Amino acid sequence: MPHGKPAGVRCVQLDEDLRCRIFGRPERPPVCGSLPPSEDMCGDSREQAMRWLGWMEEQTAPDRQRLESAAP
Repeated sequence: MPHGKPAGVRCVQLDEDLRCRIFGRPERPPVCGSLPPSEDMCGDSREQAMRWLGWMEEQTAPDRQRLESAAP
C-alpha cells in the first residue's frame, strides 16, 4: 500500500490465515514492526486483540487527527 493503510481497511499483505506475507522481509513497512505485542493489546482472545486494534485505528485515523489539531 504505497500511501499507507487507511484505518478500517484490511492490509493487502494478509493471507487467508491473517498472516503477513512479507513478515521479516525488507519491504515490510517499519511501522508494522514498531508495535510489539503486549498483554494489554492482545488480551485473552483474538476478539479482544481485534477490538484493541480497531480502537487504535480509530484513534489514529487522519480525519480524527485533523479534527483534534483544529480544536481550540
